[in-house]
Amino acid sequence: MTITATARQIIKPGTESHLDALMAQLERDIRANEPGCLRFDYVVSADRPGERLVIEEYADENALEAHKHTDYLAAFIPRLLECLEEPPAVEVYRPAEAKPVLPASCFHIGVVVPDLAKAVEQYAEWFGIEFAEPATFEIPYLEQGGTGAPGKMTAAFSRTTEPQYELIQADGDGIMSVEHAGKVLYYGVWEPDMAARVAWLEASGIGVDAYFRPAEGETPFALITAPDLMGVRIEYVGIEDKPAIAEWVNSGRYPGLQGR
Repeated sequence: MTITATARQIIKPGTESHLDALMAQLERDIRANEPGCLRFDYVVSADRPGERLVIEEYADENALEAHKHTDYLAAFIPRLLECLEEPPAVEVYRPAEAKPVLPASCFHIGVVVPDLAKAVEQYAEWFGIEFAEPATFEIPYLEQGGTGAPGKMTAAFSRTTEPQYELIQADGDGIMSVEHAGKVLYYGVWEPDMAARVAWLEASGIGVDAYFRPAEGETPFALITAPDLMGVRIEYVGIEDKPAIAEWVNSGRYPGLQGR
């Protein structure tokens, strides 16, 4: 059962810009760390410019409780109160009847392109969207076809809601080669337990085209399966990289790989 919470803010004159920046950071923290938060909107009153309204939607009671106990929310509240004339008026709403919560799907779609800069320009024009700055990822051990070596991957994410477009510069003769350009390379999903995922793929007889490993023999932080019967690949990405991806999409610049 989803839960909607609202918070009405009356702002001290002169603190609007500071408060808006605080709220923007809070939204980034929530989107990066709280998959149970389904909606976060921060809106300005059309009639009363000194008023703001926060609208949040949570998947269930557990998601709302998890939000209340985050470290970043605890640090945020005192700074919020400094900008307000009075504490925010918080109200919580629950649906009149229970509705099922749909599961999450893929969070991005990977497409190999022969010219990344040109592809970003074209996609931006075609779909009316913006892309984050391209980032080059140094891969300590890229394993393909049973052999591995250091590799790299240069890509740009769309600054859109999920699923984002990930445009990948064609490089080398492996999974990211120009041979795979012109079609969807994979659908990317988050993986909370990569070791278990690898074991499941092996037990299920599902092939893997590429492992992205911290070092030879170590558990991968990402992998790309072989095509299924429909010609579709899945990229599994370790959930520990979610904050960095969220920051890339929200700020437009990739902050660096998490934990590596």
